[in-house]
Amino acid sequence: MTDWLPADHLVWFVIDAVGQLDTAAFHRRARLGGVGRRGFDPDMLVTLLVYAMAQGLRSSRRIEALCRTDVALRIICAGDVPDHTVIARFRRDHEAALGDLLTASLLLCARLGMLRLGVVALDGVKIAANASRDANRGEASLRRLAVEHLAAAAATDQAEDTLFGPGRRGDEIPEKLHDRTRRGTRIRQALDEITAQTAARAAAQAAARATATDYQDRQQTAALTGGRAPTGRRPKTLDPVTAAKARWDKERVRHQARIDDWHARYAATGRKPSRRTPVPADQYCRVRDAKAAYDTALAASTKNTGSTSQDTNDTNDTNDGNAGNAGRRSRQPPRANLTDPQSRRMHTRNGWIQGYNCQTATSHDRFILHANATQDANDFQQFIPTLTALTQLTHHLNTITGRDDLTIGTLLADAGYDSTTNLTTPGPARLIPNRWHRKLTPPTQPPPPEATERERLDHELTTPAGKALYRQRSPQAETSHAWLKDHRQLRHFTRRGLTAAHHEIRFAAAVTNLLRLRTLTT
Repeated sequence: MTDWLPADHLVWFVIDAVGQLDTAAFHRRARLGGVGRRGFDPDMLVTLLVYAMAQGLRSSRRIEALCRTDVALRIICAGDVPDHTVIARFRRDHEAALGDLLTASLLLCARLGMLRLGVVALDGVKIAANASRDANRGEASLRRLAVEHLAAAAATDQAEDTLFGPGRRGDEIPEKLHDRTRRGTRIRQALDEITAQTAARAAAQAAARATATDYQDRQQTAALTGGRAPTGRRPKTLDPVTAAKARWDKERVRHQARIDDWHARYAATGRKPSRRTPVPADQYCRVRDAKAAYDTALAASTKNTGSTSQDTNDTNDTNDGNAGNAGRRSRQPPRANLTDPQSRRMHTRNGWIQGYNCQTATSHDRFILHANATQDANDFQQFIPTLTALTQLTHHLNTITGRDDLTIGTLLADAGYDSTTNLTTPGPARLIPNRWHRKLTPPTQPPPPEATERERLDHELTTPAGKALYRQRSPQAETSHAWLKDHRQLRHFTRRGLTAAHHEIRFAAAVTNLLRLRTLTT
């Protein structure tokens, strides 16, 4: 069969590449003796999975079928076709080792003199989970299902005892309750996920209330003293009535200060100042506008007091909500998916999916340096973890290969990563657009030394050099996503759970790096 394929066929490269990788982790669990036939060689199974992923094949049954008809796959397994259960169990038992092939592939590329890290692009891509979006349930529904599941178990157990009499021990699991679908386990996992989401939401709300309280205190202090109001975007959790009241007080105190200054000048000189006598504070236009805004906010607050939101109705478990109403979605009770409790509802440009938000980092020569799956719907929370992982990776590569040029020059990320923490965290230089002001005016002069990091980046992104540098982000990041989705067929994960999804995308990234290595070396 070796004569049936040309010398430059992909299968020969995959066999040689796997031979260069460290596969000791796959041999630790290999069976060395005992009853039955000898186990399959772990290196052969790794090669089989790598070549299958390179062809976009991820079904173990499909791989087994092609091992009987496809010449390349028959060469890999030497005509000894493994059963699909062997392939599936090997992938399950060695998921962490398969994910670690990403680091091994990067180490192989670094030893061959590749990996240019002058510019590294970060981006997120949402990939569907092996779960239905319609399987989301609230806490009340999950507890009702748990009670029904236990009630069915008790009823069937009692019926079996009545049918077979006292001769049975009575502690056997009835045949109907052999939970092959692990429904009871998944219900408990979903309830645990809801508990974790509730705790995380409570912590986030406490932090938001603390921020709003601090902002409110500074605002009230400025209103009473006539000082400068707090700068920055107003917290979303700030009470609108309190904010309107602070603005009303500030305008009233400010205009009263003008009146007092006018009277002080008149008393000092004995004659009226040149400007007109100021109107009373309550009649000043800005004070009246602030008073009207306060009355409107107070009326709206009184109207909404005691109202019941429809979002708390548990009967609408599968409703995704309105994509444009973020406030309404934030008030919805936590939900978990019965099929994959660790997956989350994610909003994409094409609608809602049940899946994970995956983060990637791509080098200047299009090698995927980092890949992982997360439950966060937003990207900005993953900037620091990705930066930490890249720092550890470059240190590891420098230590193993002895190269001193594997250092990150500039990180490129889109506006979804914009936050004060991400801009000021120590590390390499970065270019992140302003998510609140996309259209920046050309600079007239450099920013002052006391400018914030956001102001400095806004200036840099308007310069010709900054624009040329940031244009590299999309080709780097989006190209790797296209390879993963279209060539590796990673539009949905095959296994369930955050850990399985994390290792699956890392394995797909490792295979993509090996194919990129083949492209650059031929």
